[in-house]
Amino acid sequence: SDDDTVRLWDVTDPGRVAGIGHRLTGHTEAVVSLTFSPDGRTLASGGNDTTVRLWDVAEPADAAPIGTSMSARARTGSFLSFSPKGNMLGVSSGADTVRLWSLDVDSAIARICATTRGVLTEEKWHEYLPRLSYDPPCGDG
Repeated sequence: SDDDTVRLWDVTDPGRVAGIGHRLTGHTEAVVSLTFSPDGRTLASGGNDTTVRLWDVAEPADAAPIGTSMSARARTGSFLSFSPKGNMLGVSSGADTVRLWSLDVDSAIARICATTRGVLTEEKWHEYLPRLSYDPPCGDG
């Protein structure tokens, strides 16, 4: 939406459409793309602020953010899609790049540890995860 928020609606009866819960806030520019996970419990939103946000919508009246925003470092809003199992999220601006993000934490940690051969230095951690306190996932790092 142009007001930088996401709103959930009950459209069970098209003659009596009603908002559910509160507006989901966090984007700082227009939200231009939404997609539900295959199980319907997670919503991804993409905005012109170059971020993608995940929302727990298992209980729509109490929808809440999952973690912090993910930055695609590009206008992200055009295209979002969950994989059939819901463990990956594809993000594209419609240009020539598609980013695939693993939403399975254990799988992401295993890939990080394999790529860095078990050593993720504090310097590299802060380069790629600037908002998180250093916590080496592969042991002592």
